[in-house]
Amino acid sequence: MQPGTPTAAPFPFRALELHGHAIWRRDRVARALQFMQAQGLNALVLHESDLVHQVVYPRSCFDPYALWRDAPSRRGENAIFNNRAYLESVIAQACAAGAETWVNVKEIGFSDEVLALRPELFKAGAVCPTEPFWAEYIAAKTDELLGDFPGLAGIIVSFGSQESRASRAQNRCRCALCAAEPLEAWYGRIIAAMHGPVTRRGRRLAVRDFAYKPEDHRPLVAAMRRAPQEVIFCIKAMPHDFYVTFPDNPALGVLQDRPQWVEYDCLGQFFGWGIMPCLVLDDLAGRVPRWRAQGAAGAILRMEWERINDLDALDNLAEVNLIGAAALLRGESCSAETACGRWLAAHGHDPGTATWLTAILQATLPIVRATAYTDGFVTADNSMLPRSVARAWWGAETRDALIPWAPERNGGLDLDAERLADLMGEKAVALEAARVLSARVRVGEPGLDPALHARIRDAFAWFEIWVEGHCLASRVCLLARHVDRPGARASAATRAALHAAASELETFADRIAPLAADGSVPHQVVMLLDHRRARDTAAEARVIADG
Repeated sequence: MQPGTPTAAPFPFRALELHGHAIWRRDRVARALQFMQAQGLNALVLHESDLVHQVVYPRSCFDPYALWRDAPSRRGENAIFNNRAYLESVIAQACAAGAETWVNVKEIGFSDEVLALRPELFKAGAVCPTEPFWAEYIAAKTDELLGDFPGLAGIIVSFGSQESRASRAQNRCRCALCAAEPLEAWYGRIIAAMHGPVTRRGRRLAVRDFAYKPEDHRPLVAAMRRAPQEVIFCIKAMPHDFYVTFPDNPALGVLQDRPQWVEYDCLGQFFGWGIMPCLVLDDLAGRVPRWRAQGAAGAILRMEWERINDLDALDNLAEVNLIGAAALLRGESCSAETACGRWLAAHGHDPGTATWLTAILQATLPIVRATAYTDGFVTADNSMLPRSVARAWWGAETRDALIPWAPERNGGLDLDAERLADLMGEKAVALEAARVLSARVRVGEPGLDPALHARIRDAFAWFEIWVEGHCLASRVCLLARHVDRPGARASAATRAALHAAASELETFADRIAPLAADGSVPHQVVMLLDHRRARDTAAEARVIADG
């Protein structure tokens, strides 16, 4: 089958998502739109939790013409005017590129002035999300947004996030109103508050699934069953977040009677940010047909992460993920070699070297899985070194827990001597594979274009040391957990092994510490190789070893 041969119908909705800082940079938006045109993507998604109140007052609460006495009705009013003009220009750019524009936000969101206007919303140290005011406020600002920006195609919204300023899902307010209204009813009421103005303005509404645990799905799914049929259900490919070792999101296909979109992260919040090359096309090639089988009508490809600036997937080899993913969304066959060949051609290199580049990149995902994860459990902190022993295990078992989504893995982190040896072996294999792969990159192959070889060497500059750091930190965390098992009495030899592992991690911290003081090293690399995290983890391990 020839590259580019259609194997399925295109997804009608094929989006590229900017997730944070880049949405406010005209050059980044222009570059993204150029990529979209080349790759047949037809929607631009601007994802920022608080975007709406950065571009509307709303006028139902605040008068933009009010004369100042001590402060404007909204602080930073000129920034709001700037953001409004800027958003209009982005929508126009997207339209010219043949793409519709969506905003992706989290609710309830609001400016601080709302609490000054309505202090009764703040109860016992928490913002009450159940007060009737919020439905009125959300409806008003949604109507204003869509009225002021007629070029917007619609809104994607998450109501169940811990990252919004207020949500019933956060369970912070314990007032009588919150106690009396079931979460399902709250979701339904807030969905209705947004759906009304969206429908009146002739736009579309998509509700995001945002679930930390399976039980978080149930009230939202129940509310969505009662929502108008045109409300789209927007679902992360994996449950909770974009963990490449996790199964498909069980919310996929649950509501096949309404439009479904699926989100996928191509940069790699949880697999190295593209700074550590990681080709995920094998993962995508398995998932996309299952999205189709479950009735998905669209997909959103995320290309940046809002927690870091000056970085997106077009800055590094993660662009290959985007190229391959876009082809799959178009319904085309696209092997890793085809995607690599297209990346090479787009950057002025000989596509004939795709075989070599593909062999290099296809070796990355198994290494990264065994580096940032421990037998599939999330033990890295958003691809960074763990902050501490306790944080590593809290991440694996609570914040980023796998077991609730794959109950058959229960007991997978119980560390008897045999299990400890297996997991330590996983890390040793990953490190050796990283060393072998890095050596292959350094050597290249006969006839390889020197400019391309230099570019790929640069792309892998930090890969081996990143893998080494995680393997050393994991070794410390594994030994510490083994020593600290409830009811177990660790031997003197095991405690000595933990001290020795802590010493290795401290030596590693000494090696990477100069990066933080070197202004030529990108700050994202400093974050991924933070000597302070390594030292803190080692220090905690010594306390455990001496306990």
